[in-house]
Amino acid sequence: MGIRKAVIEKFNTDILYEQLDKNPNVQGKALDFLVSYLFGEEICSLEDIDEDDLTEYRKYVCKMKKLSRTQKKYYMSLLEQACFGYYISANTTVMERAKSIIPRLAVRNKTVGFILMKGITDFNDIDYSIRKDYDRYLKDAVADSKYSEYMKAFDSLKLDAIRRNPFSGTNLKYKPEEVFLLYHPSIETAESFYYVQDKNDLVFDFSIDASSKLKHQVFRMLNHILETKHDRHDRRERFIIPLKLFYMFCADNGIEDIEQLSDIQVEDFRKSIAGRVGTKEKIYMQIVDNTRKFLFTSAGTVNWDANKWFLEGLSFSYGRMNPAREIGSFNFGCVEQEENRQYFKLYMKYLVGISSKCSLQTVRMQYHDINSFLRYLDENELSVITALKTDLKKYFKCIDDTEIQPEYFNRKIISVARFYNYLISKKIVSKEPVEFSYYLKKVFKHHNDRSVQMDAQLEILANLKFMPLEYRLMYLNLWCIGLRVNEVCTIKGDAYVKDADGAWIRIYQYKMRREKKDPIPNLLYETMIRYIRENNIRADEYVFRNRKGGAFCAETFCKNFKKSLMDIGITDYSFRSHDSRHTVATFLWQSGVPIETIRDYLGHISTDMTMQYIDFMTEIISESNDIYFKDHPELGEIALKGVRREKKDIS
Repeated sequence: MGIRKAVIEKFNTDILYEQLDKNPNVQGKALDFLVSYLFGEEICSLEDIDEDDLTEYRKYVCKMKKLSRTQKKYYMSLLEQACFGYYISANTTVMERAKSIIPRLAVRNKTVGFILMKGITDFNDIDYSIRKDYDRYLKDAVADSKYSEYMKAFDSLKLDAIRRNPFSGTNLKYKPEEVFLLYHPSIETAESFYYVQDKNDLVFDFSIDASSKLKHQVFRMLNHILETKHDRHDRRERFIIPLKLFYMFCADNGIEDIEQLSDIQVEDFRKSIAGRVGTKEKIYMQIVDNTRKFLFTSAGTVNWDANKWFLEGLSFSYGRMNPAREIGSFNFGCVEQEENRQYFKLYMKYLVGISSKCSLQTVRMQYHDINSFLRYLDENELSVITALKTDLKKYFKCIDDTEIQPEYFNRKIISVARFYNYLISKKIVSKEPVEFSYYLKKVFKHHNDRSVQMDAQLEILANLKFMPLEYRLMYLNLWCIGLRVNEVCTIKGDAYVKDADGAWIRIYQYKMRREKKDPIPNLLYETMIRYIRENNIRADEYVFRNRKGGAFCAETFCKNFKKSLMDIGITDYSFRSHDSRHTVATFLWQSGVPIETIRDYLGHISTDMTMQYIDFMTEIISESNDIYFKDHPELGEIALKGVRREKKDIS
């Protein structure tokens, strides 16, 4: 009673004793010890105590040499018991609500007591900042082996509140603060993160000193991931963790707009994670394009200023984009000079947006040609508007030194010329720096015999049974009809028809931008119709589909079919899909079919083009010559006399 009287006289209050008297565990010497410490720290009420005070008290007890180990263990938890007990006694309904969520009394007392001490009486008000305080407090207040149990109890209270709150919403709302995914307003989403061991992976801090645009872009991507990625492991490893690393990289390096990333910055990000993420480097790097693609394709208007355009976000008239040879994107981040890059974007916007007669395959070729030119200017620190005649001559020599075919050399020159013509039309430059036509090379037509020899054809046909059914049918359409591989990949369910004149295939030629109809063997028709029916392929669906239901990729088919041939032991013949068109054209010509008919069958515009597909012309002419002179021996004798006379004159 002497201590009590002294402190009351000193502070003129007995509030603290009233608060402590409500706790039956704090009595006698323990009470006097606690009161002495608190008034020594000039603390007159338990309501003035926070978690830092509790931590300092434990340190104080731990340093007391006159206390035994058992006494220290008892006294160290004394202030927490008193403080938490005080709040719990005043909020019994809160404690009762937690009873079914946290069964263990000791865990419940500490968890609920801490929350009440922070001024929270509704578990809906628990946020990440409170969780951080509790996390920091627990690391000093409990043994490492018990830490996880207490944190799970704390999170369980918040999750139960989310579950019971019908007005919590299903999406995150942007705020310039830390976002903790375990506390997502959708209970299904929140619970999917409950068993993630490292909860730090679930924190995105939007309060850091970084570009507001960058933070909103990352937040949008984060919401998109949570809404569309449902495989928990895949979502975390391929999207959430990489996105957080990418976000922090951008913030640390002052990047204000993800859509303005350069290739150098992308490479810097790769270097920043190299060695830190083990074998996941390639997987983590996918987040860069995944984010840029989402931002570009989800925008209300096309961001033509972005450094990477994803064509999925653009609309094209039917036929401009070949579904079997899709062009994913155009990247401008590889051009380092800002001025050159902006002119490049302007020109590509013009090419992408002009009349539907310009196919995207043609646009892509020009993109690559101009990209190569501008990168050369980068290397030599030149601007496209100030480059001189000597500079372009050096570039022409540079590409000529690569020993490319004349037609490809000319294509590169013409692409650059068109680029300059556009800049002239926009009054960006006044005239061409060189006379481009002067540097064009003469092109000589060279015919390559690409028809497949009969023994190779028979060997492939005999071994088709060892390949997947889809590949078998695709090859048969190539071999029987001589279609282009991208045409085979885009065959629709209603392509095969039959009438009184026989079986036909209707196919859209993306290269020629028109539809054609060709006769086909009845056996192929029946085989394809059976396949279409067995697989329930609708009229407007692709017969050969990728995993997403789109057209089968032509490059994937060629690569896999070639590998399949190798696997079954056919190594003498190197498969090239276009060889079938040569084979069909040559067979028809040898069978006496007029060149005009072959032209229409293949879908060519000119007979000159068709002639390029007829192989072994020397052999064909020689055979025809032998047959002709065999039927007309008298002409053969005249020809021989002429040859003898010519030899005699020479001698």
